[in-house]
Amino acid sequence: MAYGTNPEERYSYGEVSDEDRRDFLKALGVVAGGAVAGATLQDFRTEVSSGAAEGLAEMGQAVQNGLTGTLDAALLGEQLATLEGSFELLPQLETMGVPEQGASAYQELTTAAWAINDHLAEAGFFASAEENLPAFAPEHIEETTRQLLHIDALPATLSEVGFSDEEQTALVMNIVNTREQLSWWMKTGDYPPADAVDDGVVREYIAPLHQRAAEGSLLWIDGLDHFLWQREPLVTSEMIDRGLWDVKSMLGGYYLMGSAARDLAKGDIADDQLTTLTTASTAIMIIGQEFLISDVVRITDDKRAPRNSATN
Repeated sequence: MAYGTNPEERYSYGEVSDEDRRDFLKALGVVAGGAVAGATLQDFRTEVSSGAAEGLAEMGQAVQNGLTGTLDAALLGEQLATLEGSFELLPQLETMGVPEQGASAYQELTTAAWAINDHLAEAGFFASAEENLPAFAPEHIEETTRQLLHIDALPATLSEVGFSDEEQTALVMNIVNTREQLSWWMKTGDYPPADAVDDGVVREYIAPLHQRAAEGSLLWIDGLDHFLWQREPLVTSEMIDRGLWDVKSMLGGYYLMGSAARDLAKGDIADDQLTTLTTASTAIMIIGQEFLISDVVRITDDKRAPRNSATN
């Protein structure tokens, strides 16, 4: 995370202290009392107001109206059920450590997510989301996080894929704690064009914001088999542990996005919740890949495994 306030000290790998909880409430404008100890997402509802949802509902309706294809509820439901199985493989990856040459253990985690991704892209979901939802301004992050806490099904949905109460709290807190950095992920049209500045982009080659977040997450996960094997002498158990939390977070974000799309296809989601879940799930995937880079991919001397004296 190159810009804004460095969030590393506030980033949670699935564990949350009471001080973290107080800081989270403070960021949402709430002065926490003694009831914060051990609070879960459900507990936070009594402390954090949901705010006004009218604007979010209009955005969600616009996302639905902007679809250029039809979302298939049966296809999405089938692939989400398969994606649930990916979370069950994470403990095996922790035991495995560094993959062997030619392994595809990490790639196997994303098969169902890629099928969901292709379907969402074909239906115009990503393009419509970018067109009709704000980019990640801090105020939008805060507004949607308030709404997220009041979605009744959220804890159960995350529990389905193995997130404990504390891990669920960490997942949502990480959104708020990185809101400044999230704001640097812009809509495609907000990047300067290549013919205007030296470091501009060719916009037709840049995918919509939410698609970049989703596909970026899956590509980073897919690359870990070869990356970890190639750098085995440098990799520590701490890197594996932290990287697996980042992977779990990204897959969790994708599961939330896919679930929202399935419910949209079935007509079972409120417009404001569609906005909230699309924004939050995208934020979670962005956070996960950015921290995966610093936790695993950029191996500095202070993080690498000790050198083997026999080889020096």
